[in-house]
Amino acid sequence: MPSFPSRPLARPRDDGLQLSYQLPHRVYTAKGYPVLAHNGSSIIIYGYENGLKVIWRGGRPFANGKPSAPPDKPQEKTNRGNDDAIMIIDSDDESPAEPLKSDEASYQFEDEVPEIDPIFPFESVLHQIDIPLGARVLELAVPRILPEGARSSLDHFPPILKKHMVISAVCADLSTRVVTLPLSPPHPARFEVSSWVQALSISGGVSHQDVPRGVSLAFTYQEAELQEGQDKARSQSGSNGNGPGRWDLLVATHSAESSGLLIIHRIPIVEQTDYGEVQYRLDDSDIDSKRRYLPNPAQNIAFNPSSYPSPRHSTLLVTFHSGCVKIYSCFSTKPLKVSRRTSSPQNDFGTSDTEGKWLISLYPGFEQSPNGLPRRKTIINAEWVLGGRAIMVLMADGEWGVWDVEGAGPGTVKGPLQRQSSVQGVTGGSLTAFSVSGRILSPLSGALSETGVSLTEQRPRFAPLTPHTKRVREDTLLKGATIGSTVPSLCGEISVYQTNSYRDALADESILLRHGNQSAVIPSLLSLWRNAVKVTGTFDASNRCRVSAIQGITLMGENLKGIGHLPAVSRQTCQAESGGFDTLLTAERRIIILAPRLITPDESCASLGSVNETSAVETDQLRLRRGELDVEGMDRLLSGMASGNQSLQMGSPMKRARIFT
Repeated sequence: MPSFPSRPLARPRDDGLQLSYQLPHRVYTAKGYPVLAHNGSSIIIYGYENGLKVIWRGGRPFANGKPSAPPDKPQEKTNRGNDDAIMIIDSDDESPAEPLKSDEASYQFEDEVPEIDPIFPFESVLHQIDIPLGARVLELAVPRILPEGARSSLDHFPPILKKHMVISAVCADLSTRVVTLPLSPPHPARFEVSSWVQALSISGGVSHQDVPRGVSLAFTYQEAELQEGQDKARSQSGSNGNGPGRWDLLVATHSAESSGLLIIHRIPIVEQTDYGEVQYRLDDSDIDSKRRYLPNPAQNIAFNPSSYPSPRHSTLLVTFHSGCVKIYSCFSTKPLKVSRRTSSPQNDFGTSDTEGKWLISLYPGFEQSPNGLPRRKTIINAEWVLGGRAIMVLMADGEWGVWDVEGAGPGTVKGPLQRQSSVQGVTGGSLTAFSVSGRILSPLSGALSETGVSLTEQRPRFAPLTPHTKRVREDTLLKGATIGSTVPSLCGEISVYQTNSYRDALADESILLRHGNQSAVIPSLLSLWRNAVKVTGTFDASNRCRVSAIQGITLMGENLKGIGHLPAVSRQTCQAESGGFDTLLTAERRIIILAPRLITPDESCASLGSVNETSAVETDQLRLRRGELDVEGMDRLLSGMASGNQSLQMGSPMKRARIFT
């Protein structure tokens, strides 16, 4: 199959570069893995017609030295499989295939990252592999792992994630695949998929009978009973994970089967020791699957990003298209009655009731339908924010809002899930009030709606010069015409990435929003939230406290299908705040990365000042001709005219750049 292009089509932007990778096949879904590889590479995973593609971008390259020989192993037969073996296993098979063994050599990486080429000031593609699954990958999910700087060393962390990445995908053949492979890229000299990847397939009677629409995964922990008859009433929330026990992988999928079906698989993670090295693999022999029928087909699902032993680590967010968000607890804890006649537990890993239950339902506001009747607003996506303590929703009309479920945000108190009598975090019955909200306005001039109708503003008809029309014309000259409506869209996405340290009281997160073909960024949700509830003091008008449109994206006529954060290693750039991540965009046949322009140690941002200054002047002139220039841009142009012989080129003020509020 044709490989992922090594050189992208680079296009300069005001804040960096747009890197477009044209692909020879259709892209159905793409994600950036939330942690970096051991050599500092960013990891991109996307699904195509025949499986998965994994790309390592940037980081330290492979060393030129010869690889070290693998250790000699005894010839005796063992029943312990290698963690790097591929296992295409159907859960309904009686005898799974025997895993293949790998005797790959150990390769080393360079100590330093390569120098930046001034001609190509961006990270290059280090390596790529194909994982054939024999079916079209429709959706995929990666665990919500905190960045290394935001994660404490004392937090409970699944050991399998220290050296491996875990990916879950739903395919067009109605199956659910769970793929594990090492974080570090394999050396291209000696690489075989059969010796590097472990893939587990869940199909048959325990899977869906309709095409799955979404997938989410998380990790949980089961502690073993220490003594007979002890800790029978102990819940998972009281466990600390330090005792003997077992890590499990939770994989949730949903489909439109019947009225709507939710299936949650619990896959054990088995720890093995092979020749002094601890390895982990997924055990297909003891998969526990539970089915829950829904009142309506779900729009999307998402596990809470909190880690064990937090009681919310196994709660699932279920979004319904009809205008409702529900929180489902996968392991509802019930008080177990201790009887004198009770016998020993049937298994060693039963500390809580595994029957789930619905915790709370949240409802957005109403809107007027085309026939004049009120109806509930349509929710197109929802995601956990504030470290799993609040929920952000995006609606079809472009409105977004945050429900402070636990009352942990600025200006609120404990919410209903904390069993507080005084509830100010979430209020309302049929209408749940937002703690902070906003709206995505109309797209840029000249854009097309999803129906193909041009959204370009028409030139106004002739009107007599009156004080009113004069005032409107002056306002349009500086700020553009006001558009009060938003083009509805049923396609949207929310991506969340924590940017602050674990030492902070509240998690500060960067939010990426996609509404149709529009995209926006909230650099700091916590700063925006505090600014919104601030009663006294000075209003902070910085970029961190508002929603900014991601403008100037060239999609080459394709539709925007996805947006997400791509963690990146810290490099020398001209941007003051890189945020520790790039922006990953998914189109129909291309992968787009918005990244800062890298500079060499000998090159400074001052040397690029003349180029940037020239491009800024040209941009202001272009915006002025389009009628999109604001007051600050007018000041820059007037200052330039005062210092030089420049002419102010006026243009038609009919178009404007839409602002996200």
